[in-house]
Amino acid sequence: MIFCVRNKLTAAISLALSLVITPCVAAPDYRNIDNAFLGHAYMVYQQGDLFQSMALVMATDKQNRLGKDSELGRLFLAHNYRQLSLNDEAMAIYSQLTLNNKTTQGTRDTAWLEIAKLHLENNQPPAALASLENIKHKLNSEQQAEFDAIKSRALLEQGNVYDAIVALPNTADAPTWALYQVFNIGVKLIDEHRNKNGAVILHQISRLENNDDSEVQAIQDQANLALGFSLLKINKPQKARSYLESVRLKSHLSDIALLGMGWSYSIEEDYEQALVYWLELQNRPNNSAYHYETMLAVPFALGQAEAYNQAIQQYQAAQQQIDADIQDMDDAKNKINSDLFQKLISAAPGEEASWLANWLSSSDSPENRFLPLLLDNPEFQAALKEYRSLLQLSGHLQALEIETNQLEEQYKSVASDGETAKLHVRIQTVSQRIQQGLELQLGILKQQAFKTLSRYQAQLKDYSKQIKFGIAQAIEGGTFEAEEGL
Repeated sequence: MIFCVRNKLTAAISLALSLVITPCVAAPDYRNIDNAFLGHAYMVYQQGDLFQSMALVMATDKQNRLGKDSELGRLFLAHNYRQLSLNDEAMAIYSQLTLNNKTTQGTRDTAWLEIAKLHLENNQPPAALASLENIKHKLNSEQQAEFDAIKSRALLEQGNVYDAIVALPNTADAPTWALYQVFNIGVKLIDEHRNKNGAVILHQISRLENNDDSEVQAIQDQANLALGFSLLKINKPQKARSYLESVRLKSHLSDIALLGMGWSYSIEEDYEQALVYWLELQNRPNNSAYHYETMLAVPFALGQAEAYNQAIQQYQAAQQQIDADIQDMDDAKNKINSDLFQKLISAAPGEEASWLANWLSSSDSPENRFLPLLLDNPEFQAALKEYRSLLQLSGHLQALEIETNQLEEQYKSVASDGETAKLHVRIQTVSQRIQQGLELQLGILKQQAFKTLSRYQAQLKDYSKQIKFGIAQAIEGGTFEAEEGL
């Protein structure tokens, strides 16, 4: 069974190191807004109404009332488009700012920096580097850190390790977006290039002090996790624990940290201590990939601790769970083709903080229980985010249509100049495009859901083979007779 366990540890390490973080987009600096209309729009944005703030800026811009804050208003619009994952629209605004001869050099440099970010996120490192070359003036400290992070990661993606390391920003001074990139650079240096500088980078991130920013804390958790598993890979369990223990218990990464803690003691053949962490993970109410890993790890440790009877019982319970889950995954696939799946992912489009929790806490049906597995697939996550952004846009268009109808009713006695009719046509045109986008994204989500569940079904069937081997080992170690069919 040792051979199988080593394979599982290697798989877990690979998963921990392959997680590339996609950062949120930081808002431009609006501390020096002079225009009252833009100031009001930004206040509405801070209150959480992104769409209303965008509408205010668009209306003010159309009336040419942004004054000298016109460029700042356009940067604000582009930033909000990025928040909605509408990167093409954001790119169009940034490109317009770079091409306009009246654009100030400072704004042009900011636009080029944002274009470089978009190219980097679209896996176009040459285009990102080319965009950086268009920046002429000295940037502020945060922008310079982002500039260095873009350059470093783009160079690394092209295989230029030495220059990528030289270009790295100072971790302590890096804003959140740049820190995400530095983390990804550190992981890539360890995972693909076996470069010790990757560990140094992740260590620096993990030891950042005096920071209450939740995003930075999440990056630190990921850095601690990646370092811990990389140290397990080279058989340094005690050092690995110093990082794994630093992952916050309330973090969504705590499951894999518990798994890693168990492996660290297992490497030292302290199976009783390994069980402390694995049993804690096994008792957690979740259905993540790490839960399945634990279903095999617990009986393995029991067998190694010569608790053979308990090991066999755990293996048999794991087999029953696996058989049930394989069947339930088939049922979930059938539900994905029904309207129920669409209703679940379309629930409460304006409530990003609560809809997912409601889904997870609803009835224990297959399509609900396996959501954590679906969310382990980054492609599913990205498609889901885009789908729900389109839902929000659709909802706001419907609200605009209602408001337009109310205005028509209110002023029906006034001679119409045809503007409301034009607005109706525009709303309908955009609405049709959004519906087409929703259908496309729904197809992608279904495809990714099928792909994910099929992958786990294949993995669970492989686990069944390992369970039979584990039971045979436990029988050999104890004084038990093999049950029929094993």
